[in-house]
Order: sequence, then structure tokens, then C-alpha cells
Amino acid sequence: MNKKNYVSLIFIFLFFILSCTERPRYSTHTYLVMGTLLNVTLPEDYDTYADSVFRIFALVDTLMNPVNPNSDIYRLNHNSGKGVKVHKWTADCIRKAVEIAELTHGAFDPTVGGIVHLWHFDEQGKYVFPNPDSVKKYIHLVDYRKIKIKGDTVWLGEGQSITLAGIAKGYAVDLTVFFLKEHGVRSGIIDAGGDLFLLGDKNGKSWNVGVRDPVTKGVREVISVRDKSVCTSGSYERFVEYKGKKYSHIFDPRTGYPVSNGVLSVTVLYDKATYADALATALFVLGPKRAMEIVENIKGLDAYIITKKEIFKSSGINRYVK
Repeated sequence: MNKKNYVSLIFIFLFFILSCTERPRYSTHTYLVMGTLLNVTLPEDYDTYADSVFRIFALVDTLMNPVNPNSDIYRLNHNSGKGVKVHKWTADCIRKAVEIAELTHGAFDPTVGGIVHLWHFDEQGKYVFPNPDSVKKYIHLVDYRKIKIKGDTVWLGEGQSITLAGIAKGYAVDLTVFFLKEHGVRSGIIDAGGDLFLLGDKNGKSWNVGVRDPVTKGVREVISVRDKSVCTSGSYERFVEYKGKKYSHIFDPRTGYPVSNGVLSVTVLYDKATYADALATALFVLGPKRAMEIVENIKGLDAYIITKKEIFKSSGINRYVK
């Protein structure tokens, strides 16, 4: 369930065709935050706001990193069953995580934190294959319906542990897009390890984004968007290998084990990065057929799913394909 989680899973091809006289110049600032590279591309007249974007991401990381003893999530996980006052952003992100859990019937569930830690997938490079009895023990604690939120106070069920790794980056992207728009920025790109928001357009033309083919590593498709988030979940770069078999880092919260349904990548297009980020994970877990049923029932949501055998596209995706 724990999504690509600090690793970029697609190649992003952003085609800047800018003239020196008639079109604005862009500059890109790169930062390391939330365990991934954050690339902020803005018109040069606004590039001083790039540092502000980084600071927003840094604050979200401070609030929502489950292994940081000073974070809201760490305090929640170590005080399960008790009400914990958290930052308004943390409470809001948890609300949205629960909303997506309900929407996807538990295919996305923030209370999978205990399972993620059991596999050590919250400690990059230290993955282990746990004892099946341990998985059975922790899977009973996975249930988003036990989370209670009142104002900025959050309660977890006794013994529960949550992670927002599959949604926090998307949430940070939306916060920065709101900030930029409030300060008059109408064009730019936020790229947080492959979680993208394409703000406005590029000199009257849509932004072009290349979706990586997980098998050939080339470009499978180029999609053209404006004012939209593009987020991808993939299983081909982060995994644990056990007895000759590779296991994805994306967990099915209903089983406690990594997903093994033949899906290689899921790319989601939506107006909000928070939802695109989490839904990319949930759709990966659900598999292509059930995933597309959900996609077709949400206005403005589109998806591009690559499996080992075929490709699945939502009914509206072709309007973005170049």
C-alpha cells in the first residue's frame, strides 16, 4: 500500500519551447525533501517563491514523517487510543486519507503503518520478509474506520499505527499550488519525486508529460495537460526479494502483503494532487478492472494502467494523449 514513497517512478519530459524575446524564461530549483527530489520550475519573475515551496514541503515532512519523534504522526502512533492535538494540516490530510479509504473500500488505508514497519519499508534499504504470524497479528489493526477526528484532535484505535506516506507528498503539492496562486503565479511545475502539478499553461500551450514504460524504460505515452496533477505508482523500482521472488513495496492493506496482481504502473490525472497521489496507490492495489470502475464514477478523474499483459485507459484519457 505504501506508495512509491520517496522514489520517482516515471520519467517526466517537460518540453520548454521558449523564445528569448516574446516568451517568459523559466528557472528550476532543486531541493532534497521528504526523501526525494523536489523540482520547482517557475517563471524567472517569480522564482524567489521556489524557496517558499521548499519550506512548505519541509514543514509537511516535519509534521507527517512517522519516524521523526517530533512529528504529529509519531506522537499519534505512540499514543493510540488517546486524543492527540495535531497541526491543522495533519488533521486535514488524515481526513482526506480516510475519505479515500472509504471511496476505495479500504484499498487505501492509512492505518497500514504497522504492516509497513513490519516489512521495514519505512526504512529505505532495510527491507525484510516478516514471519507470517507477525503479519496476521498486525493485519487485525488495519481499519481506517477506527480513526476519529474532531477539529484538530485525532484518535487512533488502540494499538493502531498510521502512515501518510501514500498521500503526504500530494498534499504538500496542493498546499504549494494554493500558495503560488495566492501570490499571482499562473504558470509553473511542481515535481515531487514524480508527483506532479502542472500549473496553468506554458505560453498558451499545455504542458507535455511523458509516462514511462516500466518494461522498456522508454516513453509509453505523452500526455498534454494544464492546471492538473499527474501522479504515478509503480512496482518496478522499489521491492524486496525473497527466495527468488520480487515483492512490490506497495501494500494491500487487506492482506498485509505486497501487491502481486500483475500491475506495473498506474498514472492518475486529477485536479488535486492529494487525491491523485493516494488514488494512484489504491488503484494499483485494486487491479485494473475494479480500478476502472471507480475511475469512471469520479468526475474529472482519469487513469492509465500498465500491466504485464495489457494497457487499460479510462474513457477520458485520450483527450490528453498527444
